[in-house]
Amino acid sequence: MFSIRKIITISDYVTMLNIITGLLAILLNSFSLIYISIIFDSLDGYVARKTNTVSDFGAELDSISDVVSFGVAPAYLLYSNFESTLSLIAAVIFCLCGALRLARFGILNVKGFIGLPIPAGALLLISFCQLINSNLINSILAILIGLLMISDIRYPKYPKKTFICIFAFSLILAIIGIPYFTLLLCLIYAIYGIVKYYKR
Repeated sequence: MFSIRKIITISDYVTMLNIITGLLAILLNSFSLIYISIIFDSLDGYVARKTNTVSDFGAELDSISDVVSFGVAPAYLLYSNFESTLSLIAAVIFCLCGALRLARFGILNVKGFIGLPIPAGALLLISFCQLINSNLINSILAILIGLLMISDIRYPKYPKKTFICIFAFSLILAIIGIPYFTLLLCLIYAIYGIVKYYKR
């Protein structure tokens, strides 16, 4: 018998915190909780490696949590902010592209990322929604971000401690309602991938 109780690890509990904060972001209509989900998403892999508990089960759970927190939650917040046909269509496209992005990531074994990572896509979308009160602009941006996620553009990983510290600081600012720095970092990252792709 496949017993979840026997295979679940401490890193899986961190992943479940990601799911919980993503769900609460939807139920409470909260942008800040998605930023907190990003923190848990960053921590679960680190905890798994440090405790030597990396597993296929954990990878599947992580992928599901990302769909909730960085696909469904941002899409819902986009629609709930504007409640228009356009924002509904954009939200559906964004969420579907995020799910496709994660499905592709799950079967590939490559260095870096192919397509904009869904956490970066979520951060871009919710930062824009917080700063720009425009149904048209945010809906178009959601569709463009979705297309970036399923594109063939390669994006690098940034494991360096300096970048992690800067990014962590930007998330703290975003949680308390100052998302400018997070938006800037994610924009630079997204544009960098595009420029590098077309300069090949």
